[in-house]
Amino acid sequence: MGLATGTIKKEQLNIIYIVRALAILGVIFVHVTSIPIGEIVDKSSSMFFYFNFLNVFNKFGTPTFIFLSALVLFYSYYDRPLNGKLIARFYQRRLLYILTPYLIFSLLYYVIQMYYSFGETWEQFFQHASLSNFFQMVLYGKSFYHLYFVFISAQFYILFPALLWFLKKYPRVTKHLIWIGFVMQWAFVLYNHYSLHYEDKGQLGISYISYYFMGAFCGIYYHTFKDWITVTWSNLFSKKAFFWIPLWIVWIASSFGDVNLWYQTRVNDFSANSLIYEGYWFFHTFTSPLILLQIASFLYRKLNTKLINTIINLGVASFGVYIVHAAVLFYYFRLPVSYTPAAYYLYIAVGYAFTLLLSWGIVGLAQKYVKGAWMLFGSKPKKAPYI
Repeated sequence: MGLATGTIKKEQLNIIYIVRALAILGVIFVHVTSIPIGEIVDKSSSMFFYFNFLNVFNKFGTPTFIFLSALVLFYSYYDRPLNGKLIARFYQRRLLYILTPYLIFSLLYYVIQMYYSFGETWEQFFQHASLSNFFQMVLYGKSFYHLYFVFISAQFYILFPALLWFLKKYPRVTKHLIWIGFVMQWAFVLYNHYSLHYEDKGQLGISYISYYFMGAFCGIYYHTFKDWITVTWSNLFSKKAFFWIPLWIVWIASSFGDVNLWYQTRVNDFSANSLIYEGYWFFHTFTSPLILLQIASFLYRKLNTKLINTIINLGVASFGVYIVHAAVLFYYFRLPVSYTPAAYYLYIAVGYAFTLLLSWGIVGLAQKYVKGAWMLFGSKPKKAPYI
């Protein structure tokens, strides 16, 4: 792949919003199917097989969002003069549009978690809730199960200015970011496996550094990179296909291997070395952002305007949907359900649709009609990314 950054005029990355839409669809699949994974008693049933597939196959969401965050940041900032004003503006935007919604929803989820954990009375809530406990949960992204993503993102926001400065000072390093990120992440995985034994490593940015560095590489070299991932009939007979074919083979093999590994673990009480689980998950989720970019590029060129704009709209709302969907899902799964197969399939399917559409509706309407919606759901793009 010939690499060049140049001073090409920046285009709006419309297909990124399609990838965000696909990623949030995957996130909701994982969270919705985690309920039947725990509730279905007959693990050998076809129902469990399907839910296990959806649960494991769609675990690309968080790594993809981290990849996209780095891609957009380095695409936007790498060619700009690095000074105090730029860094101050960067942190101001992160504080306003990421950390403010995070703090507000952390409080909401803390109240939900404490209220329903202790008798569902306000008397019990006030007996067990405390500011120190709340702030500790906020500090580590633990107010609710999905908020760790913002905690990880905050770690990368702290890293970003220093990394940007380093890469601008030593631009030759940018060509090596993918393998450097791979080595750093797996050095930590092996160190943790054999020596550190830190249980919550999924809360640490180093556990996702390869996705971040790959995103940085793709952002810096986006114009060249975009040409390499765009699938067309003419390119099928070019050297670019030699990049696609191994990519798709690794993605398919690791994705289905990951699904099968967890199926055997959950159904047959099979247990492998934790590095085997780590390896399948890594190659599954590491290749997924590139596959999703190829799919997004194809959809952007082939779907009709109305449908593609609908998908882009979901991508624009994806951060807000991510933040709010867990609350919608929590209350939906408090509804009673019949455990007959047909009724349960319908219950889960409706749960997915209800969670997605209500979350999307709340965020979309707020962004359109509520002036201060950014405090809850983050910012919208300055220029509408629709066709």
